[in-house]
Amino acid sequence: MPFKILNFIDNLNDHTGKGLEERLMQNRVPYETLSTNNQTARWIGSLMDDLCVEIGNENAKSVMEACGQRCIGQSVLQKAFKLKQVSLDLDDLLGKLNQEHIGGGTLWREENMIHASYELCYCGSVSKTRKPISNIYCQCSCGWYKRLFETLLDKPVKVELLDSIIHGADNCQFIIHI
Repeated sequence: MPFKILNFIDNLNDHTGKGLEERLMQNRVPYETLSTNNQTARWIGSLMDDLCVEIGNENAKSVMEACGQRCIGQSVLQKAFKLKQVSLDLDDLLGKLNQEHIGGGTLWREENMIHASYELCYCGSVSKTRKPISNIYCQCSCGWYKRLFETLLDKPVKVELLDSIIHGADNCQFIIHI
């Protein structure tokens, strides 16, 4: 999925008010005018760095997590919920999600944690670059997993990013605390 600038701006305004959007976008070329993968990745990396300077890492994580919660499509949630309805238990559900490649295809449970990983970055806006950018950006994936599993389990979950490809790792790794 590519970076959705309008979702980002909406979430930024929801978390901080409109003044920050103007400051962050003030000296940037419009996102829509970027034409290469490297331009896009550099633009997003710079935006994440500036976001963290302006509002701190924890608030920046919240903004990006909210982006991921908006990014997961209703059709994915409906498909996952249908799989839940025909699953025997959580482990069976994770197997079915893996078969349908929902959540990266490598979900597995260990006690009260679901491990998730994937070997390629699914974000088309940054996946083609080899220059590491802030893993704050990957909090979007945390939000995606959060919405998926809160919908399926009907309870709050916490998602932790362990490592990411765009930060230089071989794969993206997450733990969903259930």
